[in-house]
Amino acid sequence: MIRITLQKLTRTITSHSVVTLLWTLSFCLTTATAAEKPPTYEDHVLPVFREKCCSCHNADRKAGGLDLTSYQQMMAGGNSGDVVAGGDPDGSYLWQVVSHESEPTMPPDADRIPDAMLNVVKEWILGGIIERDGAKPVAQKAGASLALDSGALVKPSGPPVMPPRLSLEPRFSGLRPTTIRALDASPHGDVVAVGSSQQVLLFQPRTCECIGVLPFPEGECTNIRFSRSAKLLLAGGGVAAKSGRVVIWDVASAQRVMELGDEYDEVLAADISADQRLVALGGAAKVVRLLQTVDGSVESEITKHTDWITSVAFSPDSVLLATGDRAGNLFLWESFGARHWGDLKGQKAGVTAIDWRADGIVLATTSEDGTIHLWEADTAKKIKSWSAHGGGATDVRWLSDGRLVSTGRDHKVKVWKSDGSLESELGTLSDIGTKVAITSGKPLAIAGDWSGQISVYDVTKPSKVGGINSNQMPLSRRVNLAEKATAVAEKAAEDIRLAKMKAAKVEANFVSQLSAANKSLGVAGSEQKSKNVELEATAVRVKAAEDQLGITKLKAKKAQEIVRSLKEIKEQASGNPEKEVANEIFTAANKTLVDTNTSVGLAEQGLQESQAEHAAVLKEKQVAVKNLADLTSRASQLNDQVEKAVASRKSIDEKLMAAVKKYQSSQENLKKWQDELVFSQAATSKSE
Repeated sequence: MIRITLQKLTRTITSHSVVTLLWTLSFCLTTATAAEKPPTYEDHVLPVFREKCCSCHNADRKAGGLDLTSYQQMMAGGNSGDVVAGGDPDGSYLWQVVSHESEPTMPPDADRIPDAMLNVVKEWILGGIIERDGAKPVAQKAGASLALDSGALVKPSGPPVMPPRLSLEPRFSGLRPTTIRALDASPHGDVVAVGSSQQVLLFQPRTCECIGVLPFPEGECTNIRFSRSAKLLLAGGGVAAKSGRVVIWDVASAQRVMELGDEYDEVLAADISADQRLVALGGAAKVVRLLQTVDGSVESEITKHTDWITSVAFSPDSVLLATGDRAGNLFLWESFGARHWGDLKGQKAGVTAIDWRADGIVLATTSEDGTIHLWEADTAKKIKSWSAHGGGATDVRWLSDGRLVSTGRDHKVKVWKSDGSLESELGTLSDIGTKVAITSGKPLAIAGDWSGQISVYDVTKPSKVGGINSNQMPLSRRVNLAEKATAVAEKAAEDIRLAKMKAAKVEANFVSQLSAANKSLGVAGSEQKSKNVELEATAVRVKAAEDQLGITKLKAKKAQEIVRSLKEIKEQASGNPEKEVANEIFTAANKTLVDTNTSVGLAEQGLQESQAEHAAVLKEKQVAVKNLADLTSRASQLNDQVEKAVASRKSIDEKLMAAVKKYQSSQENLKKWQDELVFSQAATSKSE
């Protein structure tokens, strides 16, 4: 933090004008309020330069070849080379001359710049010559190491290039998603980049999970491009009618390596050459600028366009650049020097997208007239065109096998064969299709639409495999929602535990009743068996009594016959001397008959008693049978109730397991977002 003592302020008052005093006071207040942040070029240093330096060092005069009116021109240096070295004031030529430590002193033939202003410049250099609030410190001039072999067809090599762990805290989150204006997929790694307001969101396309947020404080990100090496990510955008910028990140480290351009309107189209030597950008100014990554300087400008630049794309060998505008003009240029190569004529409306085939021989373009055109680059001639999307085609990308994927105003995402015939429709978007991207390997097509929805399709099936949420929720809100979800899940699990206890009691009650019923059923079964045995015994006795009665009746019948015979003999022997003997025999036989009849009576009585006993036992058996049937029915009912209770308890167990699993999952989710919030806060604190 810069501080000014009263003595210094007094010297300032006595040796400078009132205007200078006001500047001094202004910088005192500004730097005091930004105590923990280093100064930036835009907010702190540029006002110093404008007050003390820009009258000579501007775009028109460029004294010493140095222009201090813009960050990029200042970083480009002057006739003496670089003028600032991040973190090293003593090694910065600018500091040496403004502090009067070296000749020639600046401003020339004038007093030294006030200490307050000098301190701002020094603190700015020490802080890493930061351009604007939110930008990263620069330790040295970026870009010299970006360039690759010129003219080579660059392809990704080595393991997939993936970013490190990044903060998931969005820099912007709206009530609803915003139109997808910037979308691209890495040619070597499962990374999809989506541009929005103040940020670039990174996603894993197969899981649709957000894996990082790259800040883009420059404004609205309107276009995204991965380099052909997959190692760099370029984002262009800005603030409409105010400023435009291109930012380049190193994907593997997620660090900004370069910031290019100083437009007065947002950048609408940008691309980086395959050899990473040039960046082309364009917008509402109708000018395409080619900037050198080595120092950010303008290599050349293309002014042939008559309307807003809507698309620019370098060829895979970096030799050619294709540019298109809103009026339908489409041109080819040599990359270095921007020498005109050819006019691609045939589109009747605005150019919406340009994409080169991997061999660099053919490029495809889309137009608001709904067509897709294929062009031969060497001859600048049209090969083929066809109507692709009613109302307008908005984007097209080549697949590695020569097919194309496109989208447009008809809400469709389509796959085309290399001859222009329709192969398949991947799906229908919820709104006008705006952007499409293709992943490496087994290709996925990622399509964004006007409503802000992003759909992911498997090109080989074809089928939709998921959707990407371009409107990421703030981490604090995610934590709050996760806490509520965890509380709800915990309450649900507890309720199910109580329900399980009640179900267990009901089950135990039914099991107890069933056990008692089964016990009674056993007793009733034994009783029925006993009655069956007893019934069989009485049946035997009844049969024996019936047999005895039959025998006794037979004896009585024979006795009657004997008595009848003896009665005849008695009557015949009435005058016979043997009469007495006959009477005695008749009397004896008659007595036998009486005894026999008595026996018959007794036998009949025994039979009746046996039959009565049998009937009584039979009645008892019927009661036992009914009792057994009732108990069997009751046991069956109880068994059904037990089975239902067991099934209910098992169902509750399953619900409890699911509830516990959901609770554990919500706990894990809560911990995840809490960890992400802590990580994000730490990352933010570190960056500041």
